[in-house]
Amino acid sequence: MSRSFFVLLLIFGQCRMHAQTAISGYVDIDTDKTQGQKVYLAKLDVDNLEDLRYAQPVAWSPIKKDGSFSFDRKHLSDNDAVYRLYVNQMEEAIQDTIAHGSTFILSKHDSIYFPKSVTPFADYTSTNTADREWKKLRAFETELLQSQLVEDDEASQLKSYAKDSLRILMVKLIGIQQLDEKDLLDQDIAKNPDYYLALLNELKESEIPSENYLFLEKKLAFLTQEVVEQKYAWSRAINFILGFLVVGLGAVLVFRRKRQPALPDLSKQELTIQNLILQGKTNKEIANELFISISTVKTHITNIYSKLKVGNRQELFQRNEGQ
Repeated sequence: MSRSFFVLLLIFGQCRMHAQTAISGYVDIDTDKTQGQKVYLAKLDVDNLEDLRYAQPVAWSPIKKDGSFSFDRKHLSDNDAVYRLYVNQMEEAIQDTIAHGSTFILSKHDSIYFPKSVTPFADYTSTNTADREWKKLRAFETELLQSQLVEDDEASQLKSYAKDSLRILMVKLIGIQQLDEKDLLDQDIAKNPDYYLALLNELKESEIPSENYLFLEKKLAFLTQEVVEQKYAWSRAINFILGFLVVGLGAVLVFRRKRQPALPDLSKQELTIQNLILQGKTNKEIANELFISISTVKTHITNIYSKLKVGNRQELFQRNEGQ
């Protein structure tokens, strides 16, 4: 019973140790030189991947007698970051140390393993999706350089690969940085402004620190301003057109009003009698309704005809229908 418990405890302890380990592997070196040698882990600056002066030391791991080493997850960031692993071989030049290192993308939620090889860190397996895509990008770039493509084609293919195949923003960003390092980014931005503006918006909405894509934001600053100016110019053009239409419509209304004859100045009693005439009532009916004499009705009617420039009731009806 106690033996089974000991085995389970041992298995649990190994699993727990494995769960805490993010980086592990082997360095194939002479056993006589193992004593005192270490594997170093550094975090790289995304804007200066090739310049190790900007690298931030993170941790180191001793190399055991069998050549193994490991780093715990506590040394890594929550989000994806670019790291470099290298071995400090005694009595070796620093250039050799750099040449025998490995650069990769990792977070504390992933793990990476370096198997034994003649060249330290020559190959590895990783659970990080961004790093796997980045490896594809680096292999793709190597093929481009080897095929000696012209600059325009190189820019087009690199950008196309980053757009169509790389779904992870950090890898897209690295691909754009590679274009910038080759002095191809400015001309590609000029050809594809909408793509880069959309990418910048996507980066701003992500959890990637703004300093990582500040270089792209600065390059697009002039383009963003140009877009704003174009929209403002278009808005001013629309406002000008609308203003012109309003003024034109107002002029038309004024012109039409001027063409219309002025309404005759009928008195209140004349307006009443005109309405009664239009209702078809006779002079006698109008006199009875208004309690005036028929002669007074006739006088008002004569004045109405004169002011409206009509000669009889029929013309008055026709004039009323034409209004």
